[in-house]
Amino acid sequence: MKKLALILCLAFSFMLGKKLVVLDPAAIEILYAIGGEKSIVAIANMQGSSIYPEEKTSKLESVGTFSHPSFEKIVALKPDVVILSSYSLGLKENLERFAIPSLLLKADTLDEIAQNITTLGELVSQTHAAQKLRSEYESKIKSLKERPLNKKGVFIYSAHPLMVFTKGTLPDDILNTIGVSNIARDVPGSRPILNQEFVLGENPDVILYGLRIKDTKELLRANPLLSRIKAFQNDEVFYIDFHTLLRGTPRIIDEIIKLKEKITNHTRFVLR
Repeated sequence: MKKLALILCLAFSFMLGKKLVVLDPAAIEILYAIGGEKSIVAIANMQGSSIYPEEKTSKLESVGTFSHPSFEKIVALKPDVVILSSYSLGLKENLERFAIPSLLLKADTLDEIAQNITTLGELVSQTHAAQKLRSEYESKIKSLKERPLNKKGVFIYSAHPLMVFTKGTLPDDILNTIGVSNIARDVPGSRPILNQEFVLGENPDVILYGLRIKDTKELLRANPLLSRIKAFQNDEVFYIDFHTLLRGTPRIIDEIIKLKEKITNHTRFVLR
């Protein structure tokens, strides 16, 4: 009788699946994409942007904000696993004191995003759906690489000081995928500050900007020499919604496709 009760208990536990508190917005989107959303018991809310699919994620229980989740609320939910974000690493040690496992999914490259799909699929027993999604995702990456733009460019996220994304970052991998050579790729430091003379000397064909920069006027006020580079002279300076483009989910590929088409179509227009 006791053995039967144990089997029934284990079976019931399996049907319920793992209880996840998810602090990483990218992981939330992946879980919905593979049909694993029933495992989510709570999330951290974003400030200034939404989490897809918003009509569903907005109804999930909250444990605070993305940058300041509530440790007390997380523990009270008794999750099986907490999926951390880059802003919540300090929680790991505290969670360990309560024997609550945690997981951090890196997304500094498109390949790491593909691996995250597989990892989450295994975590919530949605391996088939994850495999299908990963296959579609990787197929789009392969297609993106087939016709490289063969340009030089840079991602700028701060005008004063002039700060850019370098090697080992998702923006650098995005540029590489569409065939744009990142002029700042080999600049040392995790958050390097460039001078405008360096950018002028490299003379990039394309500039992508956003995050801390609202418009090109702001960029040029702080860095007037940039007006002399090819990107500005040919009007190949593009604002990027970093919250959409740089979130490590499979949806990023559709944003990269749009970006590549925007640059390609504009180049054709200029050449005409």
